[in-house]
Formats: sequence, structure tokens, C-alpha cells
Amino acid sequence: MTINRPINKKCFGFIAISLFFFLNAHSFAQSIHIPERIPKILNTLPVYFKPLEQALLIDAADGLLNSFSLIDAGLIASGATTSHTLSKNKRQFKTLQQHALLSIPYLMQSERMAVEIFNYLHRHVLRHFETRPVTLLDLWSKGRYNCVTASYLYLIIARTYDLPVIIIETPMHAYIQLQTSPPLPIELTVPHGGFNFSQTQKQVIQNLLLAGLITPKDITKHTPETLFGAYLKRQRALTPVQVLAVFFYNRALAAFEHYNPAEAFQHALAAYLIHPEDHRYQRLLYDFGLAYATALHRENQQDARKAILAYLQMLKE
Repeated sequence: MTINRPINKKCFGFIAISLFFFLNAHSFAQSIHIPERIPKILNTLPVYFKPLEQALLIDAADGLLNSFSLIDAGLIASGATTSHTLSKNKRQFKTLQQHALLSIPYLMQSERMAVEIFNYLHRHVLRHFETRPVTLLDLWSKGRYNCVTASYLYLIIARTYDLPVIIIETPMHAYIQLQTSPPLPIELTVPHGGFNFSQTQKQVIQNLLLAGLITPKDITKHTPETLFGAYLKRQRALTPVQVLAVFFYNRALAAFEHYNPAEAFQHALAAYLIHPEDHRYQRLLYDFGLAYATALHRENQQDARKAILAYLQMLKE
């Protein structure tokens, strides 16, 4: 990934990177951040996190949420960074949650309940699917969603009913999986037919090609079975905290699209601090850090530029 690489708007809220890059690339040095280190890291860099964001980064540093609920954490990671905006969006979610509890009977077989939640969200919230990065805050304004925000919302509602669901990430997408035997995929980007959704090998390869995750050269070089196998190997379950990293990651992409290197770096840093094991965030942080350092140089802010470059050098060691 290079800083000048255009963002593929057909990917599902993620930057388009080769499928084989994900399988073969080596990441930078990896280290788990402990909560006490977060303020020190932030204080050495020219970043300006709001108190709620900083508190969330500290809380999520150990991979768990101890001080924030799922909805609070998701809203803060989506940009509700003041007490007013957080309270406003939380009230809207609570209204939705209470209405769902009145609309969907609790004592129901798990699979049937999962279907009812799926249908409920598409009737009342999920109205316009977006292939560009959007946040949870976009749900309330115009019902805009992508695979990640819809899956996170589904996860929260499903947990209200004690449904065993997890979020699965693929190289270009995310969806819900109901932990039954066998597991059932729930594709929230397909309003009709998304429950127990399935795709043929040919359809998956075509989608990978459209998203820019493979090239025509890859198709001539590798068999369909190899490409499909690489895709399957890249599927993994995401914890709720790891989804927060995706929210910050997508905000970094959006900021970069709008030529804001400071915000792009800050959001990429948040994604990395939450989930440092994921080399996507490390590489994006490095590239956006270079862009930010260049902007600081143009503005003659040399001390801030040196702080960024020193941190990037530490990432590579």
C-alpha cells in the first residue's frame, strides 16, 4: 500500500489491497499496548483526541471494554466525541432497542429470532447501502450503512436476545454469523435473501475482481480453487473491540479522501492502538504519517514533523 494509491470505491468500507498481499506480506513490529502507555504515546505526537476518544483508546488497549458499553464505544469511534452528541445518538439507539424488544418476541427459536432481527433492522433502520466508508452516526440521519456498521448494530441487538452471533471479516467485507450447527451467515447488505446467504466460487472471484482485490493477471496466473482458497483463509472473527479499530480505519480513509492528513493520521493511529496486531493499520499509519509529516513540513512545523517521523521510525524497528 502506498500513500498515492487511489481508494477503490467498490470495496465494502475497506481500502482495496491485493488478496495475496494479505496472505504473504510481513507486518511491522507488533506489540500489545497497555493502557498506561496510551497517554504517553498521544502526548508525544501532534494529535488532538477528544477526552472521550482518549478514554476509549485507554479502555480498549487490553482488547476488552471495561468502562464503555458496546453502543457507547461504537458511537465514540464513529465520531460522537462530545457528551452532547454521544447522549443524542445514544438516545436514538435506546429508542430503537426498546422498540425492537416490543416488536420481536423473546421466547423464540434462535434461528427464527435471528431472521426477525434481520427483517426489523431493514424495515426501520437500514435503508441505503453505501460502498464508501460510513459510520454509525449515518444510520440515524439517512439510514446509510455499510457492512461493518450494519453488522455491529445487528450484534448489539442480537446480544439483547442472548443470540450467539459473531462478526466475520473477509478481505473486502464483513457479515454476521449465527453460531448454530452448522453456522449460518447473515448478509446485511442484501435486504432480500441475506439470511443464510451463500455465494458460488465464481461469484466470489467476480466480486474480488470488482473490488480490486485480485487482478485479471491473478486470474490467469492462479486457478479458481487457489483464489477461492486464499479468500477463505482470510476470513476471521472480529471481536467488538477489533470492530472499533475498523471504524477508526474507515474514518482515516474518509479523511484522506478529503485531503485532511492530520485527521487521517489521527484516526489511523487510533485503529493501530486498538488493534496493533493487524498489519493493515500499521502500514496505513505509516503511509498517512508520511503524508502528515509532509504537510507539517510545508507549514514549517518542524518539531511536530520530527515527532511524527520519530514515531514512524519506531514502528519500523
